Amino acid sequence: MQTDASCCDLSAPSLPPRPRAESAPERSVIADKLHAGTAEYRRACLALFLGGFATFSLLYNLQPLMPLLAHGFGLSPALASGAVSAATIALAAALIPAAILADRVGRKPVMVGALSLSTVFTLVGAFAGDFHSLLVSRALLGMTLAGLPAVAMAYLSEEFAPTSLARAMGLYISGNALGGLCGRFLAVLIAEHADWRVALFCLAASSTLTT
Repeated sequence: MQTDASCCDLSAPSLPPRPRAESAPERSVIADKLHAGTAEYRRACLALFLGGFATFSLLYNLQPLMPLLAHGFGLSPALASGAVSAATIALAAALIPAAILADRVGRKPVMVGALSLSTVFTLVGAFAGDFHSLLVSRALLGMTLAGLPAVAMAYLSEEFAPTSLARAMGLYISGNALGGLCGRFLAVLIAEHADWRVALFCLAASSTLTT
C-alpha cells in the first residue's frame, strides 16, 4: 500500500516566527537610554573610560616601586609588596558591600564617591611616615576603589541602549587595561626623576580629572 507523498512531505521549509512587536512602554524605556552618536553617549563613555583608567592606575602604581619602598622603609622586597596586596585584597573584599550600597543610594554617586575618596587616600599614602601608615592608606584605597568595578557593568546595562552597549563596555574595559599599564609606567618614570612619593602625588592629581 502506497502512501501519498504529498501529504507527508517534511522537506518544505517552515516559516520563521514573526518578531515580537515592542510595546509602547518598552519603546519608551529604550528611547530614554544613551544611544551611540549622541553627545550624552560620548560623555558617558569618556567618563567610564577615564574612571576605569584611574581605578587601575591607582591600584597598581606601586607595583614596580617595590625596591624603592623596601629601601625607604628598611624592609625586604617581599614585605614591601604588602602595599600592593593590601589594596587588592581590600578591593576584593569590598566589591559586594559596594554593590549593595549602590542599590540603596544609586550607582552614579557610588562611582563618583569612590574615585574622589581614592584620590584622597592615594595622597595620604604619599605622605605616610611609616610603612604601617602606608598599609592602612592602601587598604582604604582598595576599599574605595571597589565602588567603580562593583557597579560599572550594572550601570552600563541600565543607562545604555542595547544596540550601543557593546562599544561602551569595550571602552570601559580598555580603560581598565590601559590604566593598569600606564599607572605602572608613569610611576616608574616619575620615581626615576624624583621618588615614589612624588609619583603617588602626581598620579593622584591626575585622577582628579575623572571626577
